[in-house]
Amino acid sequence: MSLRTAMMDEIMEQGELLQEIFENRKEITKKFVKLCKEQQFKKIYFVGNGSPYYAGYTLSFAAEKLMGADAVAIPAGVFHNHCVFNRAKQYANDEILLVCPAESGRSKGQVDAAHRAKEVGIKVMSTTLNPNGILAGYSDIVLTKPGQHEQAMAATKGQTMGILLIFLNFLEAAYQTGKITEETYQMYLEGCKHLSVNVKKSIQDTCNWFWENKSRVMGAGKYFLIGYGANYGTVQEAGLKFLECHGKPTYALELEESLHGPFRALHKDDMVFFVAAEKGNERNRMEALAEAIEPYCKHRIIIQSTKELAQADSLRIHSSDLELINTMEYLIPFQVLSFLIADEMGIDLSIPLVASLDDAMSPAYEDENENREKL
Repeated sequence: MSLRTAMMDEIMEQGELLQEIFENRKEITKKFVKLCKEQQFKKIYFVGNGSPYYAGYTLSFAAEKLMGADAVAIPAGVFHNHCVFNRAKQYANDEILLVCPAESGRSKGQVDAAHRAKEVGIKVMSTTLNPNGILAGYSDIVLTKPGQHEQAMAATKGQTMGILLIFLNFLEAAYQTGKITEETYQMYLEGCKHLSVNVKKSIQDTCNWFWENKSRVMGAGKYFLIGYGANYGTVQEAGLKFLECHGKPTYALELEESLHGPFRALHKDDMVFFVAAEKGNERNRMEALAEAIEPYCKHRIIIQSTKELAQADSLRIHSSDLELINTMEYLIPFQVLSFLIADEMGIDLSIPLVASLDDAMSPAYEDENENREKL
């Protein structure tokens, strides 16, 4: 793997890694299913910073729709400094689950939250690349991501793997405990079955679209990324990828949020990406908004499934357009665009740009085997 192209290489790996997770789902989910048969989770907290927080936001929709639990995603710093578990005493501690979608499993905010949970008997689920790390040590359910640590500064495959790992656990537990019907279960399984192929095809879809539209993509002064529902988490993650990779001004907005001020900054040569995911009132409003801003912006790109009738100016990808599953599929075009824009600008994404901040701020525990009594 060339370090210069490491990010694109890692984007390309996703299809096979997601397929591996899907094929091993029974083994991956059995411990959580057993736990859910023993106790019912009524409140689920997702804690993380950056990509893990956005994954948590996205997965909070799955927690509510599949597990029937109240769910909330909270940035790790906010949780550490301002929140406590179960402040209103609505739930017993054995009815609460903490989920930490992680990479290395060393981020202080997540580790500290897991430590607090364990002290009061709250169960912890985490994803990690290091099943022997400090976060894993505090976790009751450890979901290990396959593959190697990412070489590029902007993580991609870790995000989709983390979402799928947790989603499959929620899906299987919901089915095995009677929270969802056979029909719903099979519908989501079918969507997951096609996820790997859709990801591979969507990478090529996006590359083809970029080369056909390179001049206007590269000429855009700012990028606006608009999503709704669980895909608000998708555009938040996408906005982070854009900033991490090419650094051009990027705004990630929820559909209705975009109507309350942000478009005052919209100019003719900017580019707006609309994630037109599952059908419904929100997608109808999104398509109406794309038309309504025509006088103010020339480049209004509808990202949509190839299953749908093509819009006038669209980036068409392969997606099931199945709610919750499509959050992983709609991440792909933004990952690819992040790399291609940066590459055209001559930016080497294997080079850290602000490495001194780690020493100054110490956001992670240095040693994965650190004595936990120090926490």
